[in-house]
Amino acid sequence: MPGAAPVVSVIIPAYRRADFTNQTVASVARQTFTDYEIIVVDDGSGDDIVRDYQFPPSVRLIRRETNSGHPSVPRNEGIRAARGRYLAFLDMDDIWLPEKLATQVALLDARPEVGVTFCHYQEVDEVQHLLAKQRPPTRVTGDALRQMLNFCFIRTPSQTLIRRTALEAAGVFDEGIFGGEDWDLWLRLAAGTQFHADPTCAVLYRRSPSQLSRNRLRMRLGNVAVLEKTRHWCTEERPDLLPHLRYQLAVQYYQYAKLQIARQEEIPAIYRTVKTAVACHPGALRAYQGFFRLAFYALKRRLMGDRLADDAVVRRPVK
Repeated sequence: MPGAAPVVSVIIPAYRRADFTNQTVASVARQTFTDYEIIVVDDGSGDDIVRDYQFPPSVRLIRRETNSGHPSVPRNEGIRAARGRYLAFLDMDDIWLPEKLATQVALLDARPEVGVTFCHYQEVDEVQHLLAKQRPPTRVTGDALRQMLNFCFIRTPSQTLIRRTALEAAGVFDEGIFGGEDWDLWLRLAAGTQFHADPTCAVLYRRSPSQLSRNRLRMRLGNVAVLEKTRHWCTEERPDLLPHLRYQLAVQYYQYAKLQIARQEEIPAIYRTVKTAVACHPGALRAYQGFFRLAFYALKRRLMGDRLADDAVVRRPVK
């Protein structure tokens, strides 16, 4: 017979980096709060990687045969296997400091109206050395949903502890969104429960060149998808936020157009993006800046085209 359900289920999606995953699991084992279960969901790493895992016997390892290519898939699989009344997500390259769970569990136990608590973090490199530039802690003031629409103020899911009932009401990670899928979940949670911000640093957030968040184009497209989805349900649930949401969406489309220009995409595609930005919020001046950037880009391409044509004439052999 299975034992009593733990208070916390710690869900760790893992792929390829056994050394990082071992360090991450070890940081959970050092927690001063001990009533937890650890669920590692390996997303198709292969036998050669799994052999290098060094976990305590209590860790539940779930192996996926093929890699999903999407962080939401192993996280959701971990949610389905979890038994705790609180859920904690821990990325395989992040590290928890020893008091992380104890502080957050005490907060959720004491304040049943809070569905999500999150701590502060410090950024480190691959060998856990602190980076020179650090961000200040986030404060949640007033309407958490409005604040979350401005920007995703939870940098990594590893900062959070979530009440199971709040997650069940909001739904799991959206596997149809790639890049910004955690922002989408925080928005849905903020629509139905209170957030609590703890300024104490309890997470080391590892930065490495291989991180998905470094793919700017994918992340920007993900942000657009998140806000388009949010606009759909906000129309019914929070119509008061629609003007603010449309402004943020216009900014995201403008930022995407800037990336299109940097990638030297075709002018009609960029024009459609800028036009969509203006349509989202005609009062967003930044959206109109997209037309100026596009005009400059088109002129530059025209001049480059003329120069290449002139060079071709010069190089044309004389018959």
